[in-house]
Amino acid sequence: MRKLPLRFLVILATAALVLSMSATASVSEADVTVTNVTVSPESVEVGENVTITATLENTGNTTENVTVVFKINGEEVKSVNVTGEANATETAECVVAEDEAGTYEVTVDGVSASFTVTVPSTPTPSPTPSPSPTPTPTPDVTSTPTPEVTPTPTTPVPTTPVPSEAAFRLAPSVSLTSTKTTIKAKEPAIFTLSMINPLVNDVDLTVQSILKVSSGVHITATSFAASGSNQFTGTFKVRPGEENHITIQVTSEEVGPKIIESQIIYYPGEDKSKFSQLQQTMSINAKEKSITIPTLPPSETPTPTREVPGFEAIFAIAGLLAVAYLVGRKE
Repeated sequence: MRKLPLRFLVILATAALVLSMSATASVSEADVTVTNVTVSPESVEVGENVTITATLENTGNTTENVTVVFKINGEEVKSVNVTGEANATETAECVVAEDEAGTYEVTVDGVSASFTVTVPSTPTPSPTPSPSPTPTPTPDVTSTPTPEVTPTPTTPVPTTPVPSEAAFRLAPSVSLTSTKTTIKAKEPAIFTLSMINPLVNDVDLTVQSILKVSSGVHITATSFAASGSNQFTGTFKVRPGEENHITIQVTSEEVGPKIIESQIIYYPGEDKSKFSQLQQTMSINAKEKSITIPTLPPSETPTPTREVPGFEAIFAIAGLLAVAYLVGRKE
């Protein structure tokens, strides 16, 4: 067998290397990165929602599932799973609401943005105008009698009432009460958020409720959502003449006392400048579950039956009388 020339072997090795590099370059792995982070709106008042949007771009040729982590001031508030299609752009959103004024920095995978939270301003009452002096009428020197004119009857024209500013005619009732605060571990304590809008009012009652709980405590309630670490918020509308009662279940995974802080803000319609505020600090006490040991019924001891006293003596006397009777007959 003839040996292949060295030059021919070098050419074959070079061709195999080029084909391998081409095949490797044709398969590009997924490359998903966060390219932009936006917040809307950038300035809100206490308790209002802010929507955070992260834009992700996949520059690879394959699809990849990634987890997007939203952080506010360095603390994780939410994580979202996103499927990044090949050579496509995706978005992920997170909605938060803060109950303290200040500037908050949002960070998603090293890309940051910020928003500002302010306290609602209290309107300044306008000054009451001073009454103008009434001029003194000047009497006429000569009065000329005025002929009487017969009045012509006129039909009254109905006027359209001008709507007044949003305000309560009668103050609404908003309260947070508890009916069961001493519980066993992992069993719910019951709280009730009551909202009543009197019928005489012309505007809706808007209620924003914020609940903060200790670690290891969970809240379950209709229309309440997590808005941060150990914080839950809910917004409600109550029309005139109606009432709404929300049942809130608070469960503790740990034994011992736990604190629930509530901040309730309510105002007429959409006029936040006329808000009222209710703050409460409540507590629950979780105890360990008790184990009940069943008790056995006491054993019954049979009561001995007493015999009729004197029965044997009576029997003996009867026998003696019978013997005496027989002896008397023989004599």
